[in-house]
Amino acid sequence: MTDAKADNFLEDLEHTHVVLFHEGGKETKNAEYNFIKNGLDKQEHCFYTTQNPQQILNEMKEFGIDIEGQSEFLHIVEIPEKFENYSKMILDKVSTLPSDSEIRVLSTHYFDFDSEEKTDRMAEIEQCVDDDFHKINGNFVCSFEVNQINEPIRARFLNQLLDSHKAVMFLRKEKGADVFTLP
Repeated sequence: MTDAKADNFLEDLEHTHVVLFHEGGKETKNAEYNFIKNGLDKQEHCFYTTQNPQQILNEMKEFGIDIEGQSEFLHIVEIPEKFENYSKMILDKVSTLPSDSEIRVLSTHYFDFDSEEKTDRMAEIEQCVDDDFHKINGNFVCSFEVNQINEPIRARFLNQLLDSHKAVMFLRKEKGADVFTLP
């Protein structure tokens, strides 16, 4: 079952950099995969960045996404172990598309954010993506599992992420989605 509020919010966006804070679980995967599936149905180029490409492809197939039939539009991008050149990697891939191509990017971040150094580096990468966001003809969703961020640095990191995004979605297992656009 998907969260209609989350799905509608993501479908109604136009050219927006979104941060998705979640607790993990089936609701999160449903929101992420619906975002990709809806884009593929519209023949938009859909990028899914992950640390585990084969697992994501298997899950997408189970979800009902035709990964073979949509291979022209589905781009699975493996996130490097280290963050360096991450935003450049995404922008380089986007730059190879025809300029009129609508795109969607879903970037997952399942790192252990256990130090200020890691969170500062991730916030810097997010700011770089936002600075070059005008080069992306579509929507970019950055997905973070809140529980993977050490509690003593969590509030600081979440605030850093809000600075580089134009919309935020909180997706909770039991309570559904809360969505906001930012100035």
